[in-house]
Amino acid sequence: KDNAMNAQPAYLLAIDQGTTSSRSIIFNEFGHIVSVAQKPFRQFYPQPGWVEHDPLEIWETQQYCIHTAMTKAGLKPHQIQAFGITNQRETMLLWERTSGRPVHAAIVWQDRRSSALCQRWREQGHEAMVQERTGLLLDPYFSGTKLAWLFQQNPALRQRAAQGELCFGTIDSWLIWQLTDKRDHVIDRSNASRTLMMNLSSGQWDETMLALLDIPQAVLPRIVNSVLQPGEICTSTFGIPITGIAGDQQAALFGQAAISTGMAKNTYGTGCFMLMQVGNEIRRSKHRLLSTCAWSQSTSDGRLAIDYALEGSVFVAGAALQWLRDELGLINHAQESEAIAASVADTGGCYLVPAFTGLGAPHWDPEARGALIGITRGTNRAHLVRAALESIAFQSAEVLLAMN
Repeated sequence: KDNAMNAQPAYLLAIDQGTTSSRSIIFNEFGHIVSVAQKPFRQFYPQPGWVEHDPLEIWETQQYCIHTAMTKAGLKPHQIQAFGITNQRETMLLWERTSGRPVHAAIVWQDRRSSALCQRWREQGHEAMVQERTGLLLDPYFSGTKLAWLFQQNPALRQRAAQGELCFGTIDSWLIWQLTDKRDHVIDRSNASRTLMMNLSSGQWDETMLALLDIPQAVLPRIVNSVLQPGEICTSTFGIPITGIAGDQQAALFGQAAISTGMAKNTYGTGCFMLMQVGNEIRRSKHRLLSTCAWSQSTSDGRLAIDYALEGSVFVAGAALQWLRDELGLINHAQESEAIAASVADTGGCYLVPAFTGLGAPHWDPEARGALIGITRGTNRAHLVRAALESIAFQSAEVLLAMN
Protein backbone atom coordinates (compact mmCIF):
# COMPACT_ATOMS: atom_id res chain seq x y z
CA LYS A 1 0.00 0.00 0.00
CA ASP A 2 2.80 2.42 0.90
CA ASN A 3 4.53 1.67 -2.42
CA ALA A 4 1.28 2.28 -4.30
CA MET A 5 0.78 5.63 -2.56
CA ASN A 6 4.32 6.74 -3.39
CA ALA A 7 4.29 5.43 -7.00
CA GLN A 8 4.41 7.94 -9.80
CA PRO A 9 1.43 7.92 -12.23
CA ALA A 10 2.05 5.83 -15.34
CA TYR A 11 1.39 7.16 -18.85
CA LEU A 12 1.35 5.58 -22.29
CA LEU A 13 1.71 7.42 -25.60
CA ALA A 14 -0.17 6.02 -28.60
CA ILE A 15 0.79 7.06 -32.12
CA ASP A 16 -2.08 6.65 -34.58
CA GLN A 17 -0.85 7.44 -38.09
CA GLY A 18 -3.90 7.33 -40.37
CA THR A 19 -4.77 7.87 -44.02
CA THR A 20 -5.83 11.51 -43.71
CA SER A 21 -4.30 12.65 -40.42
CA SER A 22 -1.72 11.86 -37.75
CA ARG A 23 -2.71 11.59 -34.10
CA SER A 24 -1.09 11.10 -30.73
CA ILE A 25 -3.00 10.15 -27.60
CA ILE A 26 -1.70 9.96 -24.04
CA PHE A 27 -3.44 7.51 -21.68
CA ASN A 28 -3.06 7.16 -17.96
CA GLU A 29 -2.69 3.82 -16.16
CA PHE A 30 -6.49 3.43 -15.96
CA GLY A 31 -6.89 3.71 -19.73
CA HIS A 32 -8.35 7.21 -19.59
CA ILE A 33 -7.36 9.73 -22.25
CA VAL A 34 -5.24 12.53 -20.81
CA SER A 35 -4.61 14.46 -24.05
CA VAL A 36 -5.06 14.19 -27.80
CA ALA A 37 -3.39 15.97 -30.71
CA GLN A 38 -4.35 15.55 -34.36
CA LYS A 39 -3.10 17.13 -37.58
CA PRO A 40 -4.32 16.42 -41.14
CA PHE A 41 -1.97 16.18 -44.11
CA ARG A 42 -2.35 16.48 -47.85
CA GLN A 43 -3.66 13.85 -50.26
CA PHE A 44 -2.27 13.76 -53.79
CA TYR A 45 -4.10 12.28 -56.81
CA PRO A 46 -1.63 12.49 -59.72
CA GLN A 47 -3.77 10.29 -62.00
CA PRO A 48 -7.19 8.61 -61.77
CA GLY A 49 -6.90 5.72 -59.32
CA TRP A 50 -3.55 6.93 -57.95
CA VAL A 51 -3.19 8.18 -54.36
CA GLU A 52 0.03 9.47 -52.78
CA HIS A 53 1.30 11.02 -49.55
CA ASP A 54 4.44 13.00 -48.75
CA PRO A 55 6.51 10.82 -46.36
CA LEU A 56 8.22 13.86 -44.82
CA GLU A 57 4.87 15.53 -44.18
CA ILE A 58 3.65 12.36 -42.44
CA TRP A 59 6.69 12.45 -40.15
CA GLU A 60 6.38 16.20 -39.53
CA THR A 61 2.69 15.96 -38.59
CA GLN A 62 3.38 12.98 -36.35
CA GLN A 63 6.20 14.83 -34.57
CA TYR A 64 3.88 17.79 -34.08
CA CYS A 65 1.23 15.52 -32.55
CA ILE A 66 3.69 13.86 -30.16
CA HIS A 67 5.00 17.18 -28.88
CA THR A 68 1.54 18.77 -28.70
CA ALA A 69 0.01 15.84 -26.80
CA MET A 70 2.83 15.95 -24.22
CA THR A 71 2.51 19.73 -23.88
CA LYS A 72 -1.27 19.52 -23.41
CA ALA A 73 -0.80 16.84 -20.75
CA GLY A 74 1.97 18.82 -19.05
CA LEU A 75 4.30 15.82 -19.30
CA LYS A 76 7.98 15.38 -20.12
CA PRO A 77 9.21 12.32 -22.07
CA HIS A 78 10.72 10.70 -18.95
CA GLN A 79 7.24 10.59 -17.39
CA ILE A 80 5.90 8.37 -20.20
CA GLN A 81 6.54 4.65 -19.79
CA ALA A 82 6.06 3.42 -23.37
CA PHE A 83 5.15 4.16 -26.98
CA GLY A 84 2.58 2.20 -28.95
CA ILE A 85 2.33 2.62 -32.72
CA THR A 86 -0.59 1.90 -35.03
CA ASN A 87 -0.78 2.92 -38.66
CA GLN A 88 -2.47 2.82 -42.05
CA ARG A 89 -1.26 -0.56 -43.23
CA GLU A 90 -0.63 -1.18 -46.94
CA THR A 91 0.76 2.27 -47.76
CA MET A 92 4.40 1.80 -48.85
CA LEU A 93 7.50 3.97 -48.71
CA LEU A 94 11.00 3.73 -50.17
CA TRP A 95 13.90 5.79 -48.84
CA GLU A 96 17.69 5.99 -48.87
CA ARG A 97 19.35 4.01 -46.10
CA THR A 98 22.17 6.54 -45.56
CA SER A 99 20.36 9.87 -45.82
CA GLY A 100 16.80 8.85 -44.94
CA ARG A 101 15.58 10.81 -47.96
CA PRO A 102 12.46 9.36 -49.64
CA VAL A 103 13.11 8.42 -53.29
CA HIS A 104 9.40 8.41 -54.17
CA ALA A 105 6.11 9.59 -52.74
CA ALA A 106 4.35 7.18 -50.39
CA ILE A 107 1.98 5.04 -52.47
CA VAL A 108 -1.24 4.78 -50.46
CA TRP A 109 -3.26 1.62 -49.80
CA GLN A 110 -6.12 3.00 -51.92
CA ASP A 111 -3.83 3.33 -54.96
CA ARG A 112 -4.64 1.06 -57.95
CA ARG A 113 -1.62 1.64 -60.23
CA SER A 114 -0.44 -1.97 -59.97
CA SER A 115 -3.75 -3.30 -61.28
CA ALA A 116 -2.34 -4.46 -64.65
CA LEU A 117 0.49 -6.31 -62.91
CA CYS A 118 -1.98 -8.16 -60.68
CA GLN A 119 -4.12 -9.06 -63.67
CA ARG A 120 -1.10 -10.50 -65.46
CA TRP A 121 -0.13 -12.64 -62.47
CA ARG A 122 -3.72 -13.88 -62.17
CA GLU A 123 -3.77 -14.81 -65.85
CA GLN A 124 -0.52 -16.73 -65.32
CA GLY A 125 -2.31 -18.81 -62.68
CA HIS A 126 -0.49 -17.59 -59.56
CA GLU A 127 -3.43 -16.54 -57.37
CA ALA A 128 -4.04 -19.90 -55.64
CA MET A 129 -0.36 -20.13 -54.71
CA VAL A 130 -0.34 -16.53 -53.51
CA GLN A 131 -3.40 -17.07 -51.31
CA GLU A 132 -1.98 -20.28 -49.86
CA ARG A 133 1.33 -18.64 -48.93
CA THR A 134 0.19 -15.17 -47.84
CA GLY A 135 -3.54 -15.47 -47.05
CA LEU A 136 -4.08 -12.56 -49.47
CA LEU A 137 -5.27 -12.10 -53.04
CA LEU A 138 -3.50 -10.57 -56.03
CA ASP A 139 -4.76 -7.03 -55.71
CA PRO A 140 -3.20 -3.54 -56.01
CA TYR A 141 -4.28 -2.95 -52.38
CA PHE A 142 -1.20 -4.74 -51.04
CA SER A 143 2.12 -2.93 -50.74
CA GLY A 144 4.25 -5.60 -52.43
CA THR A 145 2.45 -5.04 -55.74
CA LYS A 146 3.07 -1.30 -55.42
CA LEU A 147 6.79 -1.87 -54.82
CA ALA A 148 6.94 -4.29 -57.77
CA TRP A 149 5.32 -1.63 -59.98
CA LEU A 150 7.82 1.00 -58.81
CA PHE A 151 10.80 -1.24 -59.57
CA GLN A 152 9.40 -2.07 -63.01
CA GLN A 153 8.97 1.61 -63.78
CA ASN A 154 12.44 2.50 -62.46
CA PRO A 155 14.92 -0.42 -62.72
CA ALA A 156 17.66 1.81 -61.26
CA LEU A 157 15.76 1.86 -57.97
CA ARG A 158 15.60 -1.94 -57.96
CA GLN A 159 19.35 -2.10 -58.54
CA ARG A 160 19.98 0.29 -55.65
CA ALA A 161 17.61 -1.78 -53.49
CA ALA A 162 19.49 -4.99 -54.30
CA GLN A 163 22.75 -3.29 -53.28
CA GLY A 164 21.28 -2.43 -49.88
CA GLU A 165 21.12 1.32 -50.53
CA LEU A 166 17.35 1.63 -50.10
CA CYS A 167 14.84 0.77 -47.39
CA PHE A 168 11.28 -0.38 -48.04
CA GLY A 169 8.68 -0.12 -45.35
CA THR A 170 5.11 0.44 -44.37
CA ILE A 171 4.25 3.44 -42.20
CA ASP A 172 5.28 1.71 -38.97
CA SER A 173 8.74 1.08 -40.48
CA TRP A 174 9.07 4.73 -41.52
CA LEU A 175 8.05 6.07 -38.10
CA ILE A 176 10.34 3.69 -36.19
CA TRP A 177 13.23 4.53 -38.54
CA GLN A 178 12.72 8.20 -37.65
CA LEU A 179 12.01 7.61 -33.97
CA THR A 180 15.20 5.56 -33.51
CA ASP A 181 17.37 8.01 -35.49
CA LYS A 182 17.89 5.61 -38.44
CA ARG A 183 19.01 2.72 -36.20
CA ASP A 184 16.10 0.31 -36.66
CA HIS A 185 14.66 -0.81 -39.99
CA VAL A 186 11.83 -3.08 -38.83
CA ILE A 187 8.22 -3.98 -39.55
CA ASP A 188 5.69 -5.50 -37.20
CA ARG A 189 4.30 -8.91 -38.23
CA SER A 190 0.70 -7.65 -38.55
CA ASN A 191 1.89 -5.04 -41.07
CA ALA A 192 4.26 -7.47 -42.80
CA SER A 193 1.33 -9.82 -43.38
CA ARG A 194 -0.23 -7.08 -45.56
CA THR A 195 2.69 -6.75 -47.97
CA LEU A 196 2.02 -9.92 -50.02
CA MET A 197 5.60 -10.91 -49.18
CA MET A 198 5.26 -12.63 -45.77
CA ASN A 199 4.54 -16.33 -45.44
CA LEU A 200 1.50 -16.49 -43.18
CA SER A 201 2.47 -19.82 -41.60
CA SER A 202 6.11 -19.05 -40.79
CA GLY A 203 5.70 -15.34 -40.12
CA GLN A 204 8.84 -14.62 -42.18
CA TRP A 205 9.56 -13.24 -45.66
CA ASP A 206 8.62 -15.73 -48.38
CA GLU A 207 11.28 -16.35 -51.05
CA THR A 208 8.74 -17.62 -53.61
CA MET A 209 6.70 -14.42 -53.31
CA LEU A 210 9.82 -12.24 -53.54
CA ALA A 211 10.75 -14.10 -56.74
CA LEU A 212 7.28 -13.58 -58.23
CA LEU A 213 7.28 -9.87 -57.39
CA ASP A 214 10.98 -9.55 -58.33
CA ILE A 215 11.85 -7.79 -55.08
CA PRO A 216 15.34 -8.15 -53.54
CA GLN A 217 15.31 -9.17 -49.87
CA ALA A 218 18.03 -6.59 -49.09
CA VAL A 219 15.43 -3.81 -49.25
CA LEU A 220 13.10 -5.39 -46.69
CA PRO A 221 12.92 -4.55 -42.97
CA ARG A 222 13.43 -7.08 -40.18
CA ILE A 223 10.13 -8.58 -39.01
CA VAL A 224 9.41 -8.10 -35.29
CA ASN A 225 6.55 -9.03 -32.98
CA SER A 226 3.54 -6.83 -32.33
CA VAL A 227 4.26 -7.18 -28.60
CA LEU A 228 7.90 -6.21 -28.15
CA GLN A 229 10.23 -7.43 -25.44
CA PRO A 230 12.80 -4.99 -23.97
CA GLY A 231 15.74 -4.58 -26.33
CA GLU A 232 13.98 -5.96 -29.45
CA ILE A 233 14.24 -2.51 -31.00
CA CYS A 234 16.01 0.66 -29.95
CA THR A 235 14.58 3.12 -27.48
CA SER A 236 13.14 6.15 -29.28
CA THR A 237 14.97 9.48 -29.47
CA PHE A 238 12.48 10.72 -26.86
CA GLY A 239 13.93 8.17 -24.45
CA ILE A 240 10.61 6.29 -24.43
CA PRO A 241 10.71 2.54 -25.28
CA ILE A 242 8.60 1.33 -28.22
CA THR A 243 6.71 -1.69 -26.84
CA GLY A 244 3.81 -2.30 -29.20
CA ILE A 245 3.19 -2.06 -32.96
CA ALA A 246 0.16 -3.15 -34.96
CA GLY A 247 -1.58 -2.20 -38.17
CA ASP A 248 -4.62 -0.05 -37.49
CA GLN A 249 -7.25 -2.74 -38.06
CA GLN A 250 -5.46 -5.37 -35.99
CA ALA A 251 -4.96 -2.77 -33.25
CA ALA A 252 -8.69 -2.04 -33.36
CA LEU A 253 -9.48 -5.77 -33.11
CA PHE A 254 -7.35 -5.97 -29.96
CA GLY A 255 -8.58 -2.63 -28.64
CA GLN A 256 -12.21 -3.74 -28.98
CA ALA A 257 -11.25 -6.79 -26.87
CA ALA A 258 -11.91 -9.32 -29.66
CA ILE A 259 -9.25 -11.59 -28.22
CA SER A 260 -11.21 -14.84 -28.25
CA THR A 261 -11.87 -17.02 -31.30
CA GLY A 262 -15.02 -16.00 -33.17
CA MET A 263 -15.14 -12.42 -31.90
CA ALA A 264 -15.24 -9.73 -34.58
CA LYS A 265 -15.25 -5.95 -35.00
CA ASN A 266 -16.00 -3.51 -37.79
CA THR A 267 -14.37 -0.09 -37.83
CA TYR A 268 -15.65 2.91 -39.73
CA GLY A 269 -13.09 5.34 -41.11
CA THR A 270 -11.85 6.22 -44.59
CA GLY A 271 -12.78 2.60 -45.36
CA CYS A 272 -14.52 -0.11 -43.32
CA PHE A 273 -12.64 -3.14 -42.13
CA MET A 274 -14.24 -6.17 -40.53
CA LEU A 275 -11.93 -8.60 -38.73
CA MET A 276 -12.76 -11.82 -36.93
CA GLN A 277 -10.28 -13.36 -34.48
CA VAL A 278 -9.81 -17.02 -35.42
CA GLY A 279 -7.14 -18.14 -32.93
CA ASN A 280 -3.71 -19.64 -33.59
CA GLU A 281 -4.66 -21.62 -36.71
CA ILE A 282 -5.06 -20.08 -40.15
CA ARG A 283 -8.64 -20.15 -41.42
CA ARG A 284 -9.13 -20.08 -45.20
CA SER A 285 -12.17 -18.29 -46.59
CA LYS A 286 -14.30 -19.75 -49.37
CA HIS A 287 -15.82 -16.31 -50.02
CA ARG A 288 -12.76 -14.25 -50.95
CA LEU A 289 -12.01 -12.91 -47.51
CA LEU A 290 -8.41 -12.48 -46.44
CA SER A 291 -6.51 -14.56 -43.90
CA THR A 292 -4.12 -12.34 -41.99
CA CYS A 293 -1.94 -12.06 -38.91
CA ALA A 294 -3.84 -10.46 -36.03
CA TRP A 295 -0.74 -10.04 -33.84
CA SER A 296 2.30 -11.96 -32.70
CA GLN A 297 4.37 -12.28 -29.55
CA SER A 298 7.02 -14.52 -28.00
CA THR A 299 5.93 -17.14 -25.48
CA SER A 300 7.67 -17.53 -22.13
CA ASP A 301 9.87 -20.27 -23.62
CA GLY A 302 10.83 -18.10 -26.62
CA ARG A 303 8.54 -19.61 -29.26
CA LEU A 304 6.72 -17.46 -31.82
CA ALA A 305 2.98 -17.26 -31.16
CA ILE A 306 0.80 -15.85 -33.95
CA ASP A 307 -2.92 -15.12 -33.66
CA TYR A 308 -4.79 -15.00 -36.96
CA ALA A 309 -7.87 -13.21 -38.28
CA LEU A 310 -10.25 -13.25 -41.22
CA GLU A 311 -10.72 -9.86 -42.83
CA GLY A 312 -13.09 -8.18 -45.23
CA SER A 313 -12.08 -4.77 -46.57
CA VAL A 314 -14.42 -2.00 -47.76
CA PHE A 315 -12.28 0.60 -49.50
CA VAL A 316 -14.66 3.58 -49.42
CA ALA A 317 -16.77 4.38 -46.35
CA GLY A 318 -16.10 7.77 -44.73
CA ALA A 319 -14.35 8.67 -47.98
CA ALA A 320 -17.82 8.74 -49.59
CA LEU A 321 -18.75 11.60 -47.24
CA GLN A 322 -15.48 13.36 -48.05
CA TRP A 323 -16.50 13.07 -51.73
CA LEU A 324 -19.90 14.65 -50.99
CA ARG A 325 -18.12 17.46 -49.16
CA ASP A 326 -15.03 18.12 -51.26
CA GLU A 327 -16.03 17.20 -54.81
CA LEU A 328 -19.82 17.77 -54.89
CA GLY A 329 -20.16 20.47 -52.21
CA LEU A 330 -23.37 18.89 -50.89
CA ILE A 331 -22.27 19.13 -47.25
CA ASN A 332 -19.91 21.43 -45.37
CA HIS A 333 -18.98 18.95 -42.62
CA ALA A 334 -19.32 15.17 -42.32
CA GLN A 335 -21.21 15.70 -39.04
CA GLU A 336 -24.09 17.26 -40.99
CA SER A 337 -24.80 14.05 -42.85
CA GLU A 338 -26.93 12.42 -40.13
CA ALA A 339 -29.44 15.26 -39.86
CA ILE A 340 -29.63 15.71 -43.63
CA ALA A 341 -30.16 11.97 -44.21
CA ALA A 342 -32.81 11.83 -41.48
CA SER A 343 -34.78 14.60 -43.17
CA VAL A 344 -36.08 12.05 -45.73
CA ALA A 345 -37.76 8.70 -45.04
CA ASP A 346 -35.55 6.80 -47.49
CA THR A 347 -33.32 7.34 -50.52
CA GLY A 348 -36.26 7.46 -52.92
CA GLY A 349 -34.83 4.46 -54.75
CA CYS A 350 -31.42 6.07 -55.19
CA TYR A 351 -28.30 3.92 -54.57
CA LEU A 352 -24.62 4.84 -54.47
CA VAL A 353 -21.93 2.24 -55.21
CA PRO A 354 -18.79 4.12 -54.06
CA ALA A 355 -16.27 2.06 -56.03
CA PHE A 356 -14.00 5.08 -56.45
CA THR A 357 -10.88 2.92 -56.12
CA GLY A 358 -12.36 -0.42 -57.13
CA LEU A 359 -14.30 -2.82 -54.92
CA GLY A 360 -12.82 -4.73 -52.01
CA ALA A 361 -14.24 -7.86 -50.35
CA PRO A 362 -15.88 -10.03 -51.43
CA HIS A 363 -15.58 -8.83 -55.07
CA TRP A 364 -11.94 -7.76 -55.35
CA ASP A 365 -12.50 -5.87 -58.60
CA PRO A 366 -9.84 -3.16 -58.98
CA GLU A 367 -11.39 -1.95 -62.25
CA ALA A 368 -14.86 -1.32 -60.80
CA ARG A 369 -15.85 2.34 -60.67
CA GLY A 370 -18.55 4.22 -58.78
CA ALA A 371 -22.19 4.30 -59.78
CA LEU A 372 -25.14 6.44 -58.72
CA ILE A 373 -28.38 4.85 -59.88
CA GLY A 374 -32.12 5.18 -59.40
CA ILE A 375 -32.10 8.96 -59.80
CA THR A 376 -35.48 10.57 -60.59
CA ARG A 377 -36.60 14.18 -61.02
CA GLY A 378 -37.49 14.15 -57.32
CA THR A 379 -34.01 13.07 -56.15
CA ASN A 380 -32.54 15.80 -53.97
CA ARG A 381 -29.49 16.52 -51.82
CA ALA A 382 -30.87 14.63 -48.80
CA HIS A 383 -31.48 11.50 -50.87
CA LEU A 384 -27.87 11.54 -52.11
CA VAL A 385 -26.47 12.05 -48.61
CA ARG A 386 -28.62 9.23 -47.27
CA ALA A 387 -27.55 6.96 -50.15
CA ALA A 388 -23.89 7.66 -49.30
CA LEU A 389 -24.45 6.69 -45.65
CA GLU A 390 -26.44 3.60 -46.59
CA SER A 391 -23.67 2.50 -48.98
CA ILE A 392 -21.43 2.07 -45.93
CA ALA A 393 -24.01 -0.20 -44.29
CA PHE A 394 -24.67 -2.22 -47.46
CA GLN A 395 -20.97 -2.88 -48.04
CA SER A 396 -20.38 -3.86 -44.40
CA ALA A 397 -23.39 -6.19 -44.40
CA GLU A 398 -22.08 -7.90 -47.52
CA VAL A 399 -18.74 -8.59 -45.81
CA LEU A 400 -20.50 -9.92 -42.69
CA LEU A 401 -22.56 -12.32 -44.80
CA ALA A 402 -19.37 -13.60 -46.44
CA MET A 403 -17.70 -13.96 -43.04
CA ASN A 404 -20.62 -15.91 -41.55
